[in-house]
Amino acid sequence: YLNRLHDPQAELPFGQLRRYRLPLGGGRARYELLSEACMELPRFDYERYNTNSQYRYVYAVSVNPQQRQGFYNQLVKVDARTGRVQTWHETDCYPGEPVFVGSPGRVAEDDGVILSVVLDAGQGTSFLLVLDAQSFAERARATLPHPVLFGYHGDYFPAEPLLPR
Repeated sequence: YLNRLHDPQAELPFGQLRRYRLPLGGGRARYELLSEACMELPRFDYERYNTNSQYRYVYAVSVNPQQRQGFYNQLVKVDARTGRVQTWHETDCYPGEPVFVGSPGRVAEDDGVILSVVLDAGQGTSFLLVLDAQSFAERARATLPHPVLFGYHGDYFPAEPLLPR
């Protein structure tokens, strides 16, 4: 396995979206594969589902199968119930970790926006991408005059909690 790290032609494995179930009374952990899409940095609505509730939607960075370049070059939304995958991709653009920001007073789990800092290699700059979390359509972008390096992680914390605790 380690020899593949030194080979520039080697195909390295990509992450998979799995849900693990850990039996509290003992026994073996089991997992289910939620999507065939390769992905990393998965996120969901942490404010609502950071308990034992099951979330339905997961957002992550992924590799566009038609343009495998060794870097994550698209964003994905995965429906963990149905396996449906929605994508956002733009040539020569490399998105960072997606962050879900829920709409105030939301009812639907995916009512909100996705924020991601995207490196535009063609322009040599970065932009903050805003996607509608339900349709995964672009709502806005704010272009920066310089690139932001890979690995930027972020989170969103409202001044007041959006949902009762």
